[in-house]
Amino acid sequence: MLYISNFMLELNNIIMNKTKTMLILMLAGTVTFTIGLWLYSTKSELSIIEYTIAGLVLVVVVFSLFIGFKRLKDVKKGIPPEDELSVKIKQKAAANAFAFSFYLWTMIVIFIGDKEMRPTIPIGIGILATGILFLGLWAYYSKTGLGNGDTN
Repeated sequence: MLYISNFMLELNNIIMNKTKTMLILMLAGTVTFTIGLWLYSTKSELSIIEYTIAGLVLVVVVFSLFIGFKRLKDVKKGIPPEDELSVKIKQKAAANAFAFSFYLWTMIVIFIGDKEMRPTIPIGIGILATGILFLGLWAYYSKTGLGNGDTN
């Protein structure tokens, strides 16, 4: 029994350290992105597209910080961060985000494809929009659940 208790404490420490490392790396990436955007803005004026992308990155970072701090609290309480339901919710959200991303990329090609801009801008918009779509679906399935799955 003592062996299982020690194993669980060690597992909690590993998960806590992994989560802290993830949060530190995410904050370092955000600082790097902000410094890069600031340096870019000193050379040329930022357009509405760059501001939009920076705003989308900020939304993703804030949402990720919220999830990371919630996960740290759960680990401190002894609640496992990954259970079967949360894994299934992530899988369903990822599958639906992938399916909806085809419609998203079609809209990007239709509305932005013929504009005179660098090709990296629509690609960046598509990647960020797909990520935000995943986060929205994940939040929706977390609140409403997955349902029975039996449609017959």
